[in-house]
Order: sequence, then structure tokens, then C-alpha cells
Amino acid sequence: MSNKIYQMVTDQIIRQLEQVDPSDFKTPWFCVGHSPINLRGTAYRGINHILLSHSGYASNIWATFKQWQDKECNVRKGERSQIIVLWKFFNETDDEGNDSGKIGAVSTRYFRVFNSEQVEGEYARGVEQKFKDKLKDHNPIAEAESFVKNYIAGERLPVRVSDRAYYAGGIAEHIAMPELGQFDSPQSYYSVFAHEITHSTGNANRLNRDMSGRFGDQAYAFEELVAELGSAMLCGALGLSQTPRLDHAQYIKGWLTNLRNDPKFIISAASHAQKAADFALESAEAHAAPLTTSKQEVAQ
Repeated sequence: MSNKIYQMVTDQIIRQLEQVDPSDFKTPWFCVGHSPINLRGTAYRGINHILLSHSGYASNIWATFKQWQDKECNVRKGERSQIIVLWKFFNETDDEGNDSGKIGAVSTRYFRVFNSEQVEGEYARGVEQKFKDKLKDHNPIAEAESFVKNYIAGERLPVRVSDRAYYAGGIAEHIAMPELGQFDSPQSYYSVFAHEITHSTGNANRLNRDMSGRFGDQAYAFEELVAELGSAMLCGALGLSQTPRLDHAQYIKGWLTNLRNDPKFIISAASHAQKAADFALESAEAHAAPLTTSKQEVAQ
């Protein structure tokens, strides 16, 4: 993409930042309950949420072996369970048996649960269908889908399904994204994906930007601006939208006060965003699948 298009996108976002009421902000996707839940619909919390969220299943529904059996569902032979932990807290009592309000003892038990995708039975398929029925029937946009898949594969960057969109660095580096059907439009899906991809380019193994910021400080505001500009640039390159959407601008409206204090923030952020967009596009192109199929692939 030419520098002229980069500049046009940057200028349009800056103008839109001045027009947005941050109180109107809402995410361009809706939540369908990707947080892990039991058969009663109760969400798992704490360490159990983390253990089950990273299990690799698209379904978010879990139950013990017996609970599935009670619903006339059978766990398939060879399936491996996940451990969850149950804590019970007991308060101390005084000499008269009154509750003191202080925790005196903790009882810990663990259970093994199975995901609905690991079991056979009408009930399991029914609860999964309730989730699918909430999704919108969007068709992927070919060029954008190819870019995302090639970048993710080339950078060996796992993608986890979630009701939140975010990039996580570190040892367990990954991108979390809602599903395509949770978004108002395919364009919204790919623009949010591009935002998180832009964040991922800041990893120390890629462009090595300062990713140490915390919510509310200038470093955080700067990185969010880079990601938003980078997303708009990637969308422009992929032919999704030449005009940045207002929900993009809304996302960084809250940090505009910090940016106004230093005009160089915008200029520097646009420069980093251009580098990020270039890196992502070049990485995706370098790892694009070959147009021809080898004899070995045909034989397989």
C-alpha cells in the first residue's frame, strides 16, 4: 500500500476522534457465552475458567462423566478429561457457635469434566445448537481470510475463540477472537482481527515495540493508537474499507487527552503503524500457500 493511502487513513481517523462520544462505545460483536459453563449454565470462575478456556474446544459446555450419563450422553472411548477444582470455605465460630465472619478452614476437591464435543448424544448436540443458533451466517471475505490465515500460520500464532478480542504476549502468546458469526459484519470481524494482529507485531521477536504499558498510562495509549491505525491501514490494503469505522475511533477516544498533550504521539504512532502493517502483509505474503499442488500432496 502506498504512503498516500496510509496518510489518508491516518488523517481520517484523527478527524473522527474529535467527533466521537466515548459513552456511545460498544464492541462490534455480541457475546454468545464462550466462557466455560456447566450444564446449569453457571460460568466457571478463577483457575477453572483458565483451565477450561485453553482446552482447544469450540464448545464452552462441560460436565462430569456422570452428569453426561444422566443426560443419556456417552463420553467417547479414549477421550481425556480436564480437571476442575472446588473450594469450600468454612467460617470460624465463637464459643457460642456464632459465625465470626473469619475463614477458619478450606476444603478442596477436584473433579474431572468432559467437553460436549467429547460426548455422543442428542442432549449434547442440542446444547451446542443453541450456541450456533445465536451466530450470524456471514461468509468469509476471501482476501482478508487468506491474509489472516497466512499471517497466523507463518508467525506460529495460536488463535483462541473467546467473547473478548485481545492479543497476549509471553510464553503462551496467542490472539483471542470472537467468531465471525458474532460480528455485525465480516468487515467488522477482519478489522478487529487486524487490530490484534497489529498488536502482535510489537512482540520482541518481531518489531519489538514497547508493550509494557498499563491501562490508563501513555505507553498503553500509544500502543492502542498504533494498533488502531495499523488496523485501518491493513483494512485499506485488503480492500475492506477506505473509511475507518466510528467504532474504531471510539476505541481510542478515551486516550485522546494524553495524545493531545504531545502532537508527536500521532506522528510516531502512524510511523509504527505503517511498519506494523508492512510487516504483517509481508509475513502473510511470504507464508502464502503455493498456487500449485505437489505430487506428494496429491498422493496424500
